Amino acid sequence: MNKDLSAIRQIRLGDELRAWRLENNKTLADMTAGLKGWSAGRLSRIERALQPISATDLATLLDHSGVTGQEREDLESLLGASPPKQWWRDLDFANSITAAFSEYLALEADAAQMLNYFPSAFPGLVQTEGYAKEMIAAGLSAPNEEQIETATEVRMLRQRRLTEDPTLALEAYFGEVALMVAGDHKVLADQIRHTIKVAQYPNVTIRMIPLSAGRQGILTSGLVLMRFPDDPEDGFVFIEAVGGMLPRRTGRDVRRAERAFSRLHRCALSPEDTITALERKLEELT
Repeated sequence: MNKDLSAIRQIRLGDELRAWRLENNKTLADMTAGLKGWSAGRLSRIERALQPISATDLATLLDHSGVTGQEREDLESLLGASPPKQWWRDLDFANSITAAFSEYLALEADAAQMLNYFPSAFPGLVQTEGYAKEMIAAGLSAPNEEQIETATEVRMLRQRRLTEDPTLALEAYFGEVALMVAGDHKVLADQIRHTIKVAQYPNVTIRMIPLSAGRQGILTSGLVLMRFPDDPEDGFVFIEAVGGMLPRRTGRDVRRAERAFSRLHRCALSPEDTITALERKLEELT
């Protein structure tokens, strides 16, 4: 078993600490009262996976709270020796990345497999720089030029997961409408060429949902399902919403996402037919 404190483990440790606290009718203040170096705020940040916790500090907290037996073993089993991967921390604009997006980036950095669907655009991990700028600029938040450049650079850096070890296994779906929406035909043509190239990677599968699939091939929002090497049977779901991607952590949400992707798989063109459709569109544009 991987002994690093992956992002998914840090999140689950925080969730389990909070669940134990609520089940035992304790407030944040109750849990930390009289505990040197601790505060309600610190424990809240740990529960929300915004701050890591060392093995020593976890033991101190569990001793103070009287957590013993199997419950203690389960909590300690989630803790490892190293912090989660946070590659963006060294970037000049790291302080502009929100806590919610940091969680997404950390999970993506740890994931072994990702299933990705966007109804009207090519998924971020296969976007060109020009296409990414168009998509980001079209966002509801009306970002300025600096914000667009920053967000685009982060998106380009994220794509290293597709080519650097350990590579991410990506199964990406996009709606045919993505071929019909473009601010600049050259940008769209470059995006199609790049998508065809990325589709040749051994760890990447790209499939288009044709308009002919009808309602069965349409989800109301973008959807991401991540799976992790130290927890291959479970996963973590994000659903596209105004302002970002909303996390969904429960097993029920994972099962729903699995069913949604099964439906998309049935409605989608094969990888080969997807490339044929992309090549046909490219001929129209050039």
